[in-house]
Amino acid sequence: MKIAIQCLCVLSRIDHDLVEASTGHILAKFLTVLQSPHGESLATPTREFLSLALSFHTKTRTLPAHISRLIHSCAPPPQLSSASIRTFYDGLVASPALALDHLNKLSMAVRTFITPGQTFEIARRVLDMLQEIWKRFRDVEMAATADRGQGPRKKRRTSQCSVNAGKEDADADAVTFVLATRIVGMVLTSLPLHTITEAEQARVKSTVADSLTGFVREAILAGTDAVTSGRSDRGRDVWALQVVAASALRLRHMLRSSGHALDDYDVQNDFDKLAAAMLQVDDCLPEYSIEIVSLNALVSHLAYSWDESFVIYRTTDLIVTSSSNKSYLTPL
Repeated sequence: MKIAIQCLCVLSRIDHDLVEASTGHILAKFLTVLQSPHGESLATPTREFLSLALSFHTKTRTLPAHISRLIHSCAPPPQLSSASIRTFYDGLVASPALALDHLNKLSMAVRTFITPGQTFEIARRVLDMLQEIWKRFRDVEMAATADRGQGPRKKRRTSQCSVNAGKEDADADAVTFVLATRIVGMVLTSLPLHTITEAEQARVKSTVADSLTGFVREAILAGTDAVTSGRSDRGRDVWALQVVAASALRLRHMLRSSGHALDDYDVQNDFDKLAAAMLQVDDCLPEYSIEIVSLNALVSHLAYSWDESFVIYRTTDLIVTSSSNKSYLTPL
């Protein structure tokens, strides 16, 4: 496989058009390339190809199309089972396209080469794509809940096979959302708003704010509801909902901190719900708890009160908890 990727790099240098039609398929393969038997040896040629593809699209001013492909490539291969997805979760999050080195290059490319005419369109496009991923996950999760006889449409009989299939679909869609959120967050916070008019800036920020108060907030609160309801429903698996909620929290924190969203929404009510949920249960995933603490820090920046002791207590607790749950941690 290493030789194959090196050949792709050579072809890209000669004429990237030779591999452009297959780039989407190649990017999808890169998601799990580091999990292969000789994954470490593939890291360097994989990063090289990603840089060559990015360079091509910056020169041709076609970054929006490339970014769309990157988001599409975030879906785990269908052959991965739910157990495999969770086992390889750390590796998927650290895949070459999501490595800090590549994301920094992508950020610089967006800042430098996105044109004023592309700025609003790319913001709208990446948010629409992320919302579609969320809707797909939400629908699968709701169907799985109904199959267990707990949702709005209860079934009398449900085969274990269909339940397992729903769980695998939910996990795959959840991981797709997590990975796509990392790309979307980097793109949105790198948009060159200074190159467009004030009216266009307000348009972009309003679109981002609508998403934050819409499907992103829905994803965050779905995780809270899942954690609290899980106390009375021990048979419910809320791993997928928690990783989605943690990712949505991270995205909201990035966008609000960067100034790329109209700051017209008070997070205090949401923080109260999240903090209450985390204090009531013992099985919050560490990465979800960490994002809730980060939200607390954001709120505390505006109103410093009893939250100091809360942050100290929870951060200490998370350090201890994380040592036995490393497979669920996401690099920040």
